[in-house]
Amino acid sequence: MWSALYWYYELRGDSTYSHQLPTDLVLKVLEETGVLLKKGKQLFYNAEGFPWIDVSVINSVDGSYGHPKDFNSKVVTLIAVVGSKGDPAYESLYMDLLMGIAEKLNWELIEEGAGDDGEDIVLRSVLRS
Repeated sequence: MWSALYWYYELRGDSTYSHQLPTDLVLKVLEETGVLLKKGKQLFYNAEGFPWIDVSVINSVDGSYGHPKDFNSKVVTLIAVVGSKGDPAYESLYMDLLMGIAEKLNWELIEEGAGDDGEDIVLRSVLRS
């Protein structure tokens, strides 16, 4: 989804949301960033001095979510991220953060709806054997 106000990103194991990671592992990686603070069981926000960001750690079957069980799971298939476009410099801060997370998890990083026709853009892909 494209917006003039927000960046929308996804981190995922694959495009079918079938690659799972243990929730505890994903939460540990996010907590170790130093710029994300826990605000709920599987929800994070920005630490002071880092641009506004909202991160949801989800067990999703098809990329959608919104039920309490999605935020209280033993496994994760999706990390949904929303960040502010309030300053052009924020994009590189988000990219550094999210690329680092994606690399640690060996997951894809997607910018939602950013293509010319509203398609998702793969910023980091994963090769699995």
